[in-house]
Amino acid sequence: MSNFSTLECHYGHTRHVPPFFLRLRQGHRTFYMTFTASWRGMRRPGCVPATDIEELFCQIQEVAGLLVSTYGLTIRTTEPLKDEQVQEALVHLFRKVPTLRLCFRRQKDVFWACEMNREHIDFKAVDRSDQLKLQEELMNHQFNNSEGPLWCARLLQHNSCGGTTSPGLEASFPYSRSLILANHHGIADGTTNCRTVNCFLRILDDVIAGNPIDDSEQLGELASGDETAALLAAMEEEIKKNVDDLEQTLEEYKKKLESEKLLCRAFPNQDDPNYITKIVSETLDEETTSRFFRRCKQEGVTVNSGFAALMNCSVVDLVREMGMKQDNYSIQMIHAVNMRRYWQGDVSRALGCHIAVISQHETLTQQWRDNFWQYTRNLHTNVHESLKDKGPLKYWIYYFMVKGDDAIGKMLKERPEEDSDYCLANIGNLDHLIPTEGDHARLAHLVRTTQCWNERVCLMLHSLRGRLLYNLCYTSDSLTEQQAHRLTDLIFQNLKDMI
Repeated sequence: MSNFSTLECHYGHTRHVPPFFLRLRQGHRTFYMTFTASWRGMRRPGCVPATDIEELFCQIQEVAGLLVSTYGLTIRTTEPLKDEQVQEALVHLFRKVPTLRLCFRRQKDVFWACEMNREHIDFKAVDRSDQLKLQEELMNHQFNNSEGPLWCARLLQHNSCGGTTSPGLEASFPYSRSLILANHHGIADGTTNCRTVNCFLRILDDVIAGNPIDDSEQLGELASGDETAALLAAMEEEIKKNVDDLEQTLEEYKKKLESEKLLCRAFPNQDDPNYITKIVSETLDEETTSRFFRRCKQEGVTVNSGFAALMNCSVVDLVREMGMKQDNYSIQMIHAVNMRRYWQGDVSRALGCHIAVISQHETLTQQWRDNFWQYTRNLHTNVHESLKDKGPLKYWIYYFMVKGDDAIGKMLKERPEEDSDYCLANIGNLDHLIPTEGDHARLAHLVRTTQCWNERVCLMLHSLRGRLLYNLCYTSDSLTEQQAHRLTDLIFQNLKDMI
């Protein structure tokens, strides 16, 4: 870090860092985010100020040892996959993906996003076949924020298989092996991680084939999200113009935010300081997936809306089975949103973590089966109106107005209060983000997970090669394994009943 002062002079914008996501002033009525330069190319050695979301996630990592995402890849190959082939592919991946060379350093309360000083790969081949158990363990992996790497890779033993979305692969690709990639959430969101997976698959196929690999060709650039900052500033001005409506809006928002959540009422949290995030993973067969997708299209809703409705209704069924009998049930859910959707121009090379959320408050009756698809259409309309209305921007503005100056302090508690019953993180059809189908190695299955923190339940959803993949992440002190599996069974039984 001897070059820090030089870097500060060179970049010329050492900033006074406010509380991460915000500066609130004059009675919590003004809000804005701060971001660095629009594109932060990390090919050159050096540091630039970290974005606010990177800084927030670093603080969470320091305080609670969180947040970590894992991607469990089942790879099928034409010949047995060797440890050294995977290691060589990971070295090339490190050189080609800027986010994998990223670390975060602090000086005088300023966080810096820096390129690592050395080439280092945290890779191990392990004599294990229990992929999901290892993914659960890696979600508690401790990364060295200041030196990196902020990711690691674990290769399981031969014939390990986390599942398959392409049963026909076995004939031409008879060998199977699982690889788990885990990363500090501050360096990458789901979009960046999936693009990284695709890059790895291309490299691995070339390594097996003995083809040359150009390490100078980069996957993309580390983007700071100035577009988001501009949108937030514009939203702030719009909100300030409607002062008369603001107090009522904030009061309604506060009431929903602070209301006791349905899952917490049904299953009171034990607040175990040694809790872990656990996983239930399921893959829907191709025929049922196709029927579900077709029915959603016929009803005029997205798969995301269809599955969110199924989740809500299945939660109602679960709590009723546990003895919570009432006429109506309120559920608070949040949807993870890729903020690139609001940016102008080509965002295909924008790497990093650029996510926010929208919040939805839903009320269901015990007789939800009588009008399931009408309920789903209403939910779909609400979600898409919120997205169109730039709901993720409003969520954060209202959130910090309601929470006040100590919002971040509360958020950084060891176990923050739940803001929702669950989070739905649906990244859609991964055939577009992970299209690679090599001659020597192919992706047969993918398990995506994220560590639960301020939400006790997170539902990770995607489709791959014509099949819907479901990964339920939950804290061990919020649901038992039996309850998590029962919820999963209810979701898929209800899905089949409704199509």
